Amino acid sequence: MKTKKKGIHIDFGDYGILYALILFWIILAITNEDFRGLAFYQNILTRASLNAICGIGMTFAIISGDFDLSVASQVALNAVVLTLVIPVIGVIPAILLVIGLGIVMGTFNGLLIAKLRIPAFIATLAMQMGYRALAQMVNSTPVVVESTIFKKMASYKIGGIIPMAFLILVVLAVVGTIILRRTRLGRNILALGNSKEAAVVSGINVAKTQILIFVLVGLFTALSSVMIVSSLGSSNYGMQTGLEFTVISAVVLGGTALAGGKGSIFNTIVAAIFLVTIRSAMDSFGVDSYWQKVVEGVILVIAFSITEIRAIISNTMVKYKARKSLARQKQAGV
Repeated sequence: MKTKKKGIHIDFGDYGILYALILFWIILAITNEDFRGLAFYQNILTRASLNAICGIGMTFAIISGDFDLSVASQVALNAVVLTLVIPVIGVIPAILLVIGLGIVMGTFNGLLIAKLRIPAFIATLAMQMGYRALAQMVNSTPVVVESTIFKKMASYKIGGIIPMAFLILVVLAVVGTIILRRTRLGRNILALGNSKEAAVVSGINVAKTQILIFVLVGLFTALSSVMIVSSLGSSNYGMQTGLEFTVISAVVLGGTALAGGKGSIFNTIVAAIFLVTIRSAMDSFGVDSYWQKVVEGVILVIAFSITEIRAIISNTMVKYKARKSLARQKQAGV
């Protein structure tokens, strides 16, 4: 009698986005000279890391069944504050201040949702406008960062190979995965996404969990803001418009269910790299910017429909296997 080995079950569905990325890279390397050099991939990893850091926080929110539409505006407010205070208090204190600001914004969003019971869509949409307005009030003109060390933080390459931004992303992804898979908060987030009613019955403090989820969103968005400003070398109140949709697309394309209950930070990162690769490929092939927007819109629709698409594929496979099994039974009967 065979016994099943205990361990982590891995199938194609778990890492489909990774296989798709590898296949896409192979095709691009064959068809386009730009994708045969190390520098191109370093640029892709650096650009993807800026969004993927924010995506770690968004993964927590979507797993719980919510999302945050205010992250782009949070980035703008964090950015203008960061660029204004670096010359005054220095780089490290400025980064810590922005992290604190991110936590405050995340906490406020969580309180609106958990305590005032405002749906996440309405609450974060309202704060999207509010934080953007605050960013404009803080500073309505672009600010250039003068600190050379800070500007090199995102673009620096360790050993001339590994982008610093990507290494920071990997460290934060490990931390995020530990929180999600190895802590009580992570288990509560998964339980909340599976069924809020069941979470209440099991004794989980739903309000506290929701607040902590948005604190995490604010924290990782603040860290993303630091890397974005380091990469751009400047800030303005109108920056990163539409980032929320890019981040949500990466999370959902990575397999996190919009309905909540399941998700993977690793796959979110891979999906973020995949999306940046698509944009880089379109730039390299000279695709018109208007058509690029069309492609991005199609990707957004696919990302939001991915759960239903997977369900259709799964049901089709089940029916196909059932028909084959029935056919074999009929043949055996004959």
